[in-house]
Amino acid sequence: MQHLCDFTMLDAEGDLEAFLSDASEHDFAAICILPSAVKQASSYSGTIACAAGGFPNGDGELNSRIDEIRTAIEDGADEIDVVIDFEALMNDDRNKVASDLVAIRAACGDKTLKVILETPELDLAYIELGAKLALEFGADFIKTCTGRRGVCTPLVARVLAELLAEWASEHPADARGLKLSGGIRTTGQAEGYLDIIRTALGDGFVHPATFRFGTSSILD
Repeated sequence: MQHLCDFTMLDAEGDLEAFLSDASEHDFAAICILPSAVKQASSYSGTIACAAGGFPNGDGELNSRIDEIRTAIEDGADEIDVVIDFEALMNDDRNKVASDLVAIRAACGDKTLKVILETPELDLAYIELGAKLALEFGADFIKTCTGRRGVCTPLVARVLAELLAEWASEHPADARGLKLSGGIRTTGQAEGYLDIIRTALGDGFVHPATFRFGTSSILD
C-alpha cells in the first residue's frame, strides 16, 4: 500500500526533519510538501511533490501562481499538485479555467502535474467538467481534493475512475492518472477505494505511475 502513497505534510509549522526521516524508511511513491520546504528536502532520495501555485486555493493571481511553481521546480520538485480555479469553474468561466491550465502546464515543463479539482465544493456535473478540462489541457493526474474543504467519497472516486476509463478508451496511447486524497486514513478505507478503481480501470491501473493516495496518516 505504501508504494501507492504520496506521504504528505502540508503544515508550515510541522517538523520537516522528522517527516523526512520517516519518509526515508518507507517505499512511498512520493512525498508531498509545501513550496517553502522543497529546498530543505532536496536531499531526499525519492520523488518530491510540491503543493504549489497558491495551495490550497485556485483563484490567486496567475503570474504569482506560476512563479511559485517555477521556484518549486528550481528548488527540486519533481511533481506539482495545483488546485484548479474551482470558483471560475462553478461560474461557468471555462475560458479562465482553460487558460490557467495551459499556463500551469507550460510552467511545469516535463514535471508531473496533478490538478486538484476540490471535489467537495463541486456537484457531480462540475466535477466531471473540471476533470475533462484538466485532462484536455495537460494534467498527468486528476486529484480529488486538498482535504481543507471536505473529503473524498466513494461516489466521487467512482465517477472519476469511470471518466478515466472513458479517456483511456479514447486515448489508448495517452495514459493519465488519478490521485485520491482527503480523509483516507485507514487501510480499510484504502482497500475499499482500490476495489472501485480496479472495477473501473483494471488491476494494471493500480500502479504509482497512474494511481496514488494522498495521506499524512498512513504510518499510524
